[in-house]
Amino acid sequence: MLHFLKHSLSFRIVVNILTFCTLLFIICLGTFYFFSKNTIQEKTVENAIEIGQKTVLEAEKVLFSTETIIDNYMWMLEEKPLNADSICSLTEIITRANPFILGCAVAFEPDFFPEKGKYFAPYSVRKNGTIESFQLGHPDYEYFIMDWYQIPKFIETDYWSEPYFDEGGSNEIITSYSRPFYRNTLQGKQFAGTITIDLSLEWFTELISQVKILETGYATVITQHGSFVINPNEDLIMHETIFSYAKEINIPGLRAIGRDMLAGNTNFADCTLRGEKMQLYYTPLPTSKWALIVVFPEAEMYASLRKISLILIGLTVLGLSLLISIVSRIVKKQVKPLRQFANSARAIAGGDFNNPLPSVESEDEMKDLHDSFAYMQSELTNYIENLKDTTAAKEKIESELRIAREIQMGMIPKIFPPFPDTPEIDLFAVLEPAKEVGGDLYDFFLIDDEHLCFAIGDVSGKGVPASLFMAVTRTLLRSTAPNQLSTATIVNTLNASLAAGNDSSMFVTFFIGIVNLKTGKMTYTNAGHNPPVVIHKDQKPEYFETTTMIPIGLFDSYPYVEKTKTLQPGDIMFLYTDGITEAENRQKELYSDERLITQLIKAPAREPKALVEFIKKDICAHVKDNMQSDDITMLSLIYFGHKE
Repeated sequence: MLHFLKHSLSFRIVVNILTFCTLLFIICLGTFYFFSKNTIQEKTVENAIEIGQKTVLEAEKVLFSTETIIDNYMWMLEEKPLNADSICSLTEIITRANPFILGCAVAFEPDFFPEKGKYFAPYSVRKNGTIESFQLGHPDYEYFIMDWYQIPKFIETDYWSEPYFDEGGSNEIITSYSRPFYRNTLQGKQFAGTITIDLSLEWFTELISQVKILETGYATVITQHGSFVINPNEDLIMHETIFSYAKEINIPGLRAIGRDMLAGNTNFADCTLRGEKMQLYYTPLPTSKWALIVVFPEAEMYASLRKISLILIGLTVLGLSLLISIVSRIVKKQVKPLRQFANSARAIAGGDFNNPLPSVESEDEMKDLHDSFAYMQSELTNYIENLKDTTAAKEKIESELRIAREIQMGMIPKIFPPFPDTPEIDLFAVLEPAKEVGGDLYDFFLIDDEHLCFAIGDVSGKGVPASLFMAVTRTLLRSTAPNQLSTATIVNTLNASLAAGNDSSMFVTFFIGIVNLKTGKMTYTNAGHNPPVVIHKDQKPEYFETTTMIPIGLFDSYPYVEKTKTLQPGDIMFLYTDGITEAENRQKELYSDERLITQLIKAPAREPKALVEFIKKDICAHVKDNMQSDDITMLSLIYFGHKE
């Protein structure tokens, strides 16, 4: 460890200096950027709030004054005896006395003054510096069906209207403040009419247009129903609401912001408009229930910070470049003697283990390095000689294992369909060892013209010992089963033979079945093997009952018994080893019995080969790139029934 630290000192100095300087710059720039960004944001937010509140106060002066004016005259309309001529002069007095008012109307219910006819709505309007007065009502302008008249009547309170073009009145885009008034009659308090003050939006537009935030920030106003009443984009005014605009530009979040505005809340929000991230500050106009929105681009807010940051980054990169140049020159000078050792190392790496090393006279780190290289040359020479012998032995073993695999795989039947002259039955099987050789086995053969024997097994352990035990088991099966129709007898014979002299205590889980091809009657014995699956025609797959018998090869005197089951035409048997249900993915999740049943249900075809290949494909999808941990063996058999 001391030698490593000493010999790598030059490299560590360079790396540590550069790393420290780089990290120091990142920390300083990050701290500067973070605090500067927060400061800029706070100042911009404070400015937006101040401008917004100032604008609201200016607007509220006019809007509140409008309501106050009507308050001052309501007693004349509701308590004082009414005279039609005095009403006409009242509207002119109100309009003339308040320069910010565009017009004033007192509109009565139809036929309120019989001598004046059905329509009586004196209206005074400011035009060209003078006050003009006339009657609003006539057959072409029935004022009592207009919103500014109807809405206050039915809601029984004051009302600020949406902006509209006052055709027949001032002929301008205005907003109206209306309040209903009532008279006491013999029938009680009854609605008599509406007093209305019209305000031109020109003064409001001028006030809002003066709001400036940063370079391109602006203010906009929406009404209590979300309609744009003031906006730099004239196409939006009185044509779009904040909700229709949100849909048009496909920004769902703007709809939620709009709902919060109309709820009368004051808040900050960020939103992307036309591809540009914007900051929004909104606050209500309490009198009219409208909302003022101050909008400014986030990019402009941090433009100066980004400019300064880029300058700092440029200066730092330049400084680091100079530092790298200076440090490299110093290090290059210090490590110059190591170049000869590097050339010698490349020669040694190319196989020239006797390449001469440079001579070193000094008693320092270079001397230690020289001695280390000399020792490495000696050790590499010995290692290569040993490696050649080891490689040759390994190649011999691998060659023998390949031959053993070919012999083992040659022992199991692989020709499908196996019995083309036996229409009662069809089957398909596959075996994939986890290593070069494995311990799984399957076999099938005709005992006679009417009986088919099939078996599957799984030897304990893996590799060469398991493959040898598997070969012995398969050989004993082939020698025991012919002319024998009792699966219990076959298994007892196999168990006695395998258990004799089994000092290694190896065993085999084993399932064997014999099917009568004419009747479908099957006798079987399950010696500790996974329960097979039977798929009845037009029914869901189900497992055989779990066996209570132990694997074969452990105790020579253990009594194995057989059971029977009758297969119906179309029934399928699916046999497998635990390499299927215990196949693991990288998360250590097992394939499991439940997934096997589920996939057998999903299998698109009820045919042995297709069924086996479908399950094999699903196992690969589950395991993915994880290494196969156990042998995988499957055997599927379908019984078609006997036909005369």
